[in-house]
Amino acid sequence: MKGFIFGLTDNLIVAISALLGIQLDKYFDGLGLQGAIYGALIGHTFSDVLAGYLDFGLSVSINMGLGCLTVLIFVFLLDYFNIYKLK
Repeated sequence: MKGFIFGLTDNLIVAISALLGIQLDKYFDGLGLQGAIYGALIGHTFSDVLAGYLDFGLSVSINMGLGCLTVLIFVFLLDYFNIYKLK
């Protein structure tokens, strides 16, 4: 079952990050949606950098992290300018 541990670890990090984000957002009087989105994006960035480093090395890992951060910034800008309402 090649790739099972990678998939399990990758999605587990994303799921935990999203759930923590929901709880943090609700703690600060949000609905949990923003926390879920940002938690998942940050968790996915972390899991991709870690997995990329283990499988492909440092340079690919950095590139994967930069790609993930680009999406995170894009979603933040959509939210900030109320183009896609998360509140």
